[in-house]
Amino acid sequence: MKKGEVWLAVLPEGEGREQRGERPVLVLGSANEVVIAIPFTRNPNVVTKPFTASFDPTKENGLTDCSTLLVFQLMALSETRFIKKLGWIPKEQRAEIDDLVKELLKLGD
Repeated sequence: MKKGEVWLAVLPEGEGREQRGERPVLVLGSANEVVIAIPFTRNPNVVTKPFTASFDPTKENGLTDCSTLLVFQLMALSETRFIKKLGWIPKEQRAEIDDLVKELLKLGD
């Protein structure tokens, strides 16, 4: 799996507002059979929250609905949770996501 790819994955059961179940995720990187990923949601109410990015479905990204990337829910997942590759996010949009991740994790401060 490569950075910028969108995959369908099965997220573990969570608590509260944690994402769970089968859903698209964006791959940030992988090492040692673990993938760092960010889940998408179709819930339109989260669009205005900090550390999110909205995406319309395109042929390239493979999303089927308008979706919001929940950068604040960055997670580590076993490679075994990934079902199939759906598509990819263009470089320009990946740069925006990288900026959100850096800000969230306070990298560069």
